[in-house]
Amino acid sequence: MMELIKKTIGECVKERARISGKQIAIETDRWRCTFEQMDQFSDLLVIRMGTYGIKKGTHVGIWSANSPQWVFTFLALVKIGAVPVLINTSYRDEEVERILNYADVEVLYYGSGSKSIVYKDLLARIKDRTPAVKRIVPMDDEESEMWYQNVGAACPPEAFKELEKKEKTVVPADTACMIFTSGTTSFAKGVLLSHYSLVNNSRAMVEAMHWGDSDKMCLTVPMFHCFGVTAGILPCLLSGAEMIVLPHFKTADVWSALEREQCTILSGVPSMFLAIVRKPEHKNRRADSLRSGIIAGSAVSPAEYAEICGRFPQMHLQPSYGQTETSPCVTIADWNSPRERKGRSAGRLIDHVSARITNADTGCVLGPGCDGEIQVKGYNVMRGYYKLPEATAAAFTTSGWLKTGDIGHFDSGGELHITGRLKEMIVRGGENISPKEIEQVIAKINWVEQVKVVGVPAEVLQEEIAACVIPKPGCMVDKGELLDFVRQRLARYKVPAYILKFNSFPMNASGKIRLKDLKSEAEAMVVKEREMRKKAGLTAENRPESEAGRRLGRKCCCASRRRK
Repeated sequence: MMELIKKTIGECVKERARISGKQIAIETDRWRCTFEQMDQFSDLLVIRMGTYGIKKGTHVGIWSANSPQWVFTFLALVKIGAVPVLINTSYRDEEVERILNYADVEVLYYGSGSKSIVYKDLLARIKDRTPAVKRIVPMDDEESEMWYQNVGAACPPEAFKELEKKEKTVVPADTACMIFTSGTTSFAKGVLLSHYSLVNNSRAMVEAMHWGDSDKMCLTVPMFHCFGVTAGILPCLLSGAEMIVLPHFKTADVWSALEREQCTILSGVPSMFLAIVRKPEHKNRRADSLRSGIIAGSAVSPAEYAEICGRFPQMHLQPSYGQTETSPCVTIADWNSPRERKGRSAGRLIDHVSARITNADTGCVLGPGCDGEIQVKGYNVMRGYYKLPEATAAAFTTSGWLKTGDIGHFDSGGELHITGRLKEMIVRGGENISPKEIEQVIAKINWVEQVKVVGVPAEVLQEEIAACVIPKPGCMVDKGELLDFVRQRLARYKVPAYILKFNSFPMNASGKIRLKDLKSEAEAMVVKEREMRKKAGLTAENRPESEAGRRLGRKCCCASRRRK
């Protein structure tokens, strides 16, 4: 069993610089630095931060695409006990304003922008509405580039002595950073995670994944996400692996990095891996150097997992379960488990972490094979939500178990199976329905590319089931076929009342579906379909059973068929 250690992230940086000082730590397509330089750059950045009034406890925002500067800024802040506030790169005016004010950010480090968003212009627009922000500092302008190139610039010796004093005041129990929940169903909350939880959770992943100093990680998951910090930056720091940093996830850039750098590690959410293997323009590209990676962040079906592994046959692709509130890892697949088994579960509990399954209504602990809410206890659990004592209290049981809000069960072998999300649970006519169960059935239909099942309001039944479907390129949505397929495999009350065709789902920068937005779109589409049904004399809210009803359904939901 892995022993827990009491070290700060800053201490881990110093230790890696001593052990692997001359090894490459970070590389981009035009720049690289060693672990020794990483330590030096972050030290000098701390000294510069002193002139901005940044000290232990100061909340400092980082708002930028992945870059070496992002890493140095993060490491500099944690070295002196300041609290990095990690901001989603896709946020727009109101979201950034809300985060800066809620998180009490005093200094903001920002990059150039993301897609159509120019950060400098956005910050100018909200300046008067974020009075607590005393200074904004560009991270990737020409001055910063020159500063990193001239790291040997003279600094007075007393500055380094002062830095040492500041570093000694930081302890493992201190807050290391504030990371936001994805906010798919409500306003994102700031999760406070300690040095102790992040360092040891990263060590658990390094051990489970057999990562070492001969590895090269293609780091394309967003660094503002817990996945990017704990399964990306910190594991490289702890193992000595090299980071190949990509600013954003783009399939072409990932393939180029894998081929050019001969990367051995690639981790990501399922949507990233599926994009990599499904884009037809990359069908002949290979990544024979890939040895391992973690797939986590959202559900992946056995069929999707098999499809990804089929493209990377030499790779140990390890499913894992966790959430921001758990630093994030709770379970991970055994290294040598058969692929068929890995594709069906999220693996076993990591050392020093406990989990149990409870009835969401009664709180009773359930046995193997019984679905219920997953609750977690251990060193990896968050300190709480920033400035939200009621939400923090509500997140825990009276005995200190974190209520994850996820639904699942342990099998007889101790492996965790995720089957849904409490907030996604559909309540139809008194029946609790797991969307994932329906999604897994629909995903087996050969023309379905992606599917997400949501509940839409219904007058009598509380909610009705809507299946949001993205067909494969060149395919049409066949509502009748889908309904027949589901009816043969699930109870009648689980059969969707609406089949809604989508070209794409609204996604956040972490690669997760924005459930609130998807449900809004689905509800609007359902309102239109109900009006058409009413005009056609189909007044029932549930699924049309007649062939006439099916034809109407095709007419409503399959615009692609009419174009054909």
